[in-house]
Amino acid sequence: MLQEERYKKIQDILKQNESVKVTELVQVLNVSIDTVRRDLENMEGKKLLKRVHGGAVPAADHGDRNAFFYRENKNKDKKIELAQLACEYVSEGQAIALNAGTTNLEIAKKLSENFERLTIISNGLRIIEHFSHKPGFTVIVPGGILDHEENALYGKKCEEDITGYNIDQVFISINAISVDKGLTDFRIHEIDIMKAMMSSARQKIVAADSSKFEKVSYMNVCPLSHIDTIITDSTINKDIVKMYRDTGIQVVYKHS
Repeated sequence: MLQEERYKKIQDILKQNESVKVTELVQVLNVSIDTVRRDLENMEGKKLLKRVHGGAVPAADHGDRNAFFYRENKNKDKKIELAQLACEYVSEGQAIALNAGTTNLEIAKKLSENFERLTIISNGLRIIEHFSHKPGFTVIVPGGILDHEENALYGKKCEEDITGYNIDQVFISINAISVDKGLTDFRIHEIDIMKAMMSSARQKIVAADSSKFEKVSYMNVCPLSHIDTIITDSTINKDIVKMYRDTGIQVVYKHS
């Protein structure tokens, strides 16, 4: 792939995902880590993006934070709103799976605030932290390899551990949703974790703020027919809601 083609691909990824990691660009572009770092440095010099620790974000955003922190604070109010909605799908005593992701970080906070007795299964270390003060919670941490940039565990051992449990609900924190492509994401290590959680769950709920709809990231997770419900925030475009419902997909949001 020529340099200009790589630049265009990186820009396309940032338009869809709002951040990207160096390690994932190595896989997508099929080049060395040194080439990726050099490309990002050159693109930053041309004001095409802003480098952050471990990756890059769009040029308009500040470079004094890492990619995860950037995503954590993006659309935070929307994530908090849908996190409260997520609690309506949970009952005391249930087993809940949360894959790593900034939306599920907000759901973890709300579950901690609203419940006293749950079993939580998660590969996200930031998520697990929010239950450390809840003695009535059983927190299950699957084994695996640490993704330092995402603060998450991944790998075959992690997937095998997850599939050993019967889960009532899984909340999937996803990067992009579209009617045509279903669920897609840019986090290479997270794809199989999401699939493992969904294969073990009785109810599969996607938690995605309104900015994630009708976007496509570069790795397929599953078609929409594999999930039960999408919960989102009240700013969702109602024409988009109708389009999804017309295809048989349940989209739920808090009415104002």
